[in-house]
Amino acid sequence: MVDFIQRIDDPEIPPPYNFPGITIMSFQLPAKLAQLQVLCDQLLNIGSLADRGFEYRAFTNFVDMEIVTYPKMMFGQLPYSQWGYATQQELYFRFYVWRFNLFGGLLFPDLFPQLCFPFIYVDNSWSMVSGRNVIGYPKVMAQFDPTPMLGANPLQITASALALDIHSPNTKLQMQPIVQINPSQAAPVVPNGIWPWVGLTAQAGVLDPNLQQQLQTFLAADPNLYSTVQLKQFRDLPGGACFQAVVETPFTPTNVGVPQPLPPVSITVNSYASLDIPGSLGFPAGVALQPAQQYSISLDMSMQNGSDLFVNS
Repeated sequence: MVDFIQRIDDPEIPPPYNFPGITIMSFQLPAKLAQLQVLCDQLLNIGSLADRGFEYRAFTNFVDMEIVTYPKMMFGQLPYSQWGYATQQELYFRFYVWRFNLFGGLLFPDLFPQLCFPFIYVDNSWSMVSGRNVIGYPKVMAQFDPTPMLGANPLQITASALALDIHSPNTKLQMQPIVQINPSQAAPVVPNGIWPWVGLTAQAGVLDPNLQQQLQTFLAADPNLYSTVQLKQFRDLPGGACFQAVVETPFTPTNVGVPQPLPPVSITVNSYASLDIPGSLGFPAGVALQPAQQYSISLDMSMQNGSDLFVNS
């Protein structure tokens, strides 16, 4: 492989990254295990099992939608660390996955679960480009109205992204509301657990009984271990993907606060011809959903680097 040609105007900044003082608003929504497994098979179980040597499985019946405020996104490597810093608002949907490693013709679960982010929206173009091209996250530009602010009561936010309402030669690609957060009258739910594993400590939604005991052992031993896994790919010209890999990215959370209840809200996620988040995750589109848990958390986050688990060739 050849060295990357870095231009001073190129937003593809490599890790490490440091994110001090981020705040997260988290909302747990229902999902269907079968739909989450479809995403695993599409995004993570690429190529053949024999070539990969592992298989990813979804194991919960919920997803977490989180809105993250980054007051400072810092580059950790020279010369980028001397360039400046960025800020960002981010919204994503994540779900838990477990890697099963192939050994002697049998599949055995890894020591700890990971997180998969099939949908991520940001309002910073440098973050979008670096997130997609360097790390492999499917980041898309978004707009937030109003700007998410921890402590707002009532809590009301609309996130919009470019989408095609219907597939037709006459349809214009334009900003559409994809997520709407509105106040509700539901009773607040007291969060239980350590981020990012809130909701798993009571085994809520863990559908594989064989993983429940291992999950509790992991949470008791190293609850701060946090790793994501995603599909990274680039198209070649005139077509096809010239590079395709399953990428693992470990993060280090520090100074993790105690989860705090948020004002009760309902979450509506809309569906479009070019973007069907509800259908992909397994809940109804355009319907106000009451989160099973909702809380806020503050922490510092850093990421040193990622690695290719499997390159499909």
